[in-house]
Amino acid sequence: MKTDVRLSPGPAKRTKRMLAGVVFAVMGRGLVACARLDGRVRVEAGSWPEGTAITLAISPGSPRVTVRKQNGRIHTLGSRTDVPSTLLVTFKGVDSALPVLLGMKGILEAFAEHRATVKGDLGIAMSLVRCLHIVEGYLYPDIMTRRILPRPAVREAGHLRAYAGLLGTAANLGEKGAGL
Repeated sequence: MKTDVRLSPGPAKRTKRMLAGVVFAVMGRGLVACARLDGRVRVEAGSWPEGTAITLAISPGSPRVTVRKQNGRIHTLGSRTDVPSTLLVTFKGVDSALPVLLGMKGILEAFAEHRATVKGDLGIAMSLVRCLHIVEGYLYPDIMTRRILPRPAVREAGHLRAYAGLLGTAANLGEKGAGL
């Protein structure tokens, strides 16, 4: 008698994956919004080579977000898997990713604790970390950013403008306020 046993994640794991997927989507759009609102993100993303695709993912086969620079613009591609990544940042599991995604730990702490790996150009990875610090400064409340950011968050625009900017999926990297 042959028994076919299929293991699927329980409801707690599925909920964590869904939460991580939502945070990844917000983070991708937040990077685009900050490219519109903040000159530091615009300069960092503008320095990436044309065609750069950056993917933040959770291994194995869980949520992801991809952001691509193309034609002087930065686009969030969402959770598409058909785009080859120039830089792939992979969290080792949903339990390793959630403290970072929910603002309980900083991204640098995650790398120090071996919660995440990087495959690709380390120069672009460091640029991405600088951008993510700025994005976190816009999206998270000050009480959270004091714990996870190396320096206090300095914003060129307010939280509300950043949240409104989450509606867009692309930004020009040329000039300030050059949205869609």
